[in-house]
Amino acid sequence: MTRPLFDRRTAIAGIWACLAAIALAVAGLFPRIASAAGDEATIQRTADLINTIRKRLDACGEEGMLAVSASGAPRARHTNAVPGIAARPGLTWNPLLAETARRHSESMAREGYFDHVDSEGRTVGARARAAGYRYRVVGENLAAGHASIEEAIRGWLLSASHCRNLIDERFTEFGIARVQSERPDDRYGAYWTLVLGVQQGTQVMSSR
Repeated sequence: MTRPLFDRRTAIAGIWACLAAIALAVAGLFPRIASAAGDEATIQRTADLINTIRKRLDACGEEGMLAVSASGAPRARHTNAVPGIAARPGLTWNPLLAETARRHSESMAREGYFDHVDSEGRTVGARARAAGYRYRVVGENLAAGHASIEEAIRGWLLSASHCRNLIDERFTEFGIARVQSERPDDRYGAYWTLVLGVQQGTQVMSSR
C-alpha cells in the first residue's frame, strides 16, 4: 500500500533525480488525462504506463526502483535497452479484475479503512474468486490520496514489493479502480486498487 506522504528517504532531491529517468520520463511519454479510473482513457493510460515500466525496468531495489552503489550514492536500476531485461508479457485489461478492484476501492471508501484485508476478512484472492476470476496467480497494489494514476504508480515504484508486482512476469492481466470517498472527514479521499492476475490454464513464466 502507498500513501501520499512517505516516511522514508524519498523526499531528498537526489532520489527524484534518479526517479526522473523512468517515473517522470515514462509519465511524460503520454499526455496527461484527467479522468477517473474505469473509463477507457484511464484504462489505456494505466496499461501504457505499466507496460512501459515492464519493458524498461530491470529490477526493484529496497527503495523501489533504486539500488545503492558501492559509494552509497543512489543509482537508478533501469535501462532503455531491451537486452538484459527479463521478457515480460504486456498487461491487458480484464473486466473481472476491474470489478474486483472496484469493489475493494468502494469498500475502503465507504467504510473508511485502507488495507489489503477487507472488512469481511477477505484478501484479494477471495475477492477475485467472488467476482468470477479463476486465477493461477493474483496480486494487488493499493494507493490512497493520490489524484492521478501517475501519482499512484510513482508511489508503487518507490515500494519494493509494489514495484515487484508491477514487473512480475507471471501477470498478464489487470484491473484498475479509483473511488472517491463521500465522507467529508475522510483522510485520504481517493482510494486506488490495482489487481494483477493470470488465469488458470495459462502458461506462466517463472518469477524471479
